[in-house]
Amino acid sequence: MSAPGTSPYRRGADDGLPFGILLSAMFFAAVFSTAVPLLSVVSMILFLSVPFIIYTFLRRSYINDLYTTQLSSLWMQGIMTFLCGCLISGLAAVIYLKWINPDFIADRVQEAIDFYSESGWKQGEEMAEMLRSMVSAHIIPTPIQIVIEMIWLGVFSGSLLSLLMAVLARARGEKMSKK
Repeated sequence: MSAPGTSPYRRGADDGLPFGILLSAMFFAAVFSTAVPLLSVVSMILFLSVPFIIYTFLRRSYINDLYTTQLSSLWMQGIMTFLCGCLISGLAAVIYLKWINPDFIADRVQEAIDFYSESGWKQGEEMAEMLRSMVSAHIIPTPIQIVIEMIWLGVFSGSLLSLLMAVLARARGEKMSKK
């Protein structure tokens, strides 16, 4: 627990470590769900827990600061939590996609080609042909490109979620907390 008045950047970085572990677990559960379908349920549960975890981090800070934390400070803490967490999970994803299973992306593209080819509808065949063209032109995204996009998406969507959770964390003031 951070001392009252601790910088939102520091709090976000501190919260980013366990959050990054959660995001990494979500990534690996999703990746391995092709082999173990039950992991897709685990991945979804982890995904749905994100707003509650962010709310808990922000609410803890608000209470720790004796209900005086400004909305902008809580919001910045949430953004920093997402940034640090996404960087941690991004590192895990790069290690997996680049060195542990370098064929992962190509295998998923091939699965998509097979799926769309067998779909029996015109748009599906067009999609399969587009994917085949990407493979033959060697323009499939690299692991680094995919992970950078994952980080950008995580931080952007996390910024929006953090604003909402900061509003909710402040909505219940001191009087409501003593009940």
